[in-house]
Amino acid sequence: MIQFYFLSIAYIVFSALIILPEKWKRTLSFLILFRSRLREVRRSRWLYFLSGFLIGLGTLLFPVAPGPRIIGDFIPAFFVFFLSLMIFFIFSDKREDAYIESLRTERFERIGKISLAAAFIHFLFPFLVLV
Repeated sequence: MIQFYFLSIAYIVFSALIILPEKWKRTLSFLILFRSRLREVRRSRWLYFLSGFLIGLGTLLFPVAPGPRIIGDFIPAFFVFFLSLMIFFIFSDKREDAYIESLRTERFERIGKISLAAAFIHFLFPFLVLV
C-alpha cells in the first residue's frame, strides 16, 4: 500500500532529526520539545516505538510496486525498525542525561545522516527495489 511508503519516509526523517545533535535542531524547536517528551513520558516512548514497528512491518509486507511481496522495501523497513529501537533505548527511563551526552555524538550524527540519505533515495526513486 502506498500509505506505508509515505509513512516510512516521514518516520525515517523525523527519527533521524530526533537523534541528530542539538546544533541541527536549533531552528526546529518542536523537535527539542518532542525529544524531552520522549525522555520524560514512558507512554509516548512506547507509542513512538509501536508506531515505528507497525510502519516497518507494513513497509515489509506491502511494498511499492514492483517490489517483491515478502521482502518488500527491505532497507527502508530496516531503517524504521532500527531507528524506533534506537530511540526507544536511548530515551529509556534508566538512561540519564549525562549518559546520553557521554555517548558519541559523532556516531549519532553519522546514523542520522545515513538515515536521511536513505529516506531521500526512497523518496526520489519509489519504484527502485531497495533490497
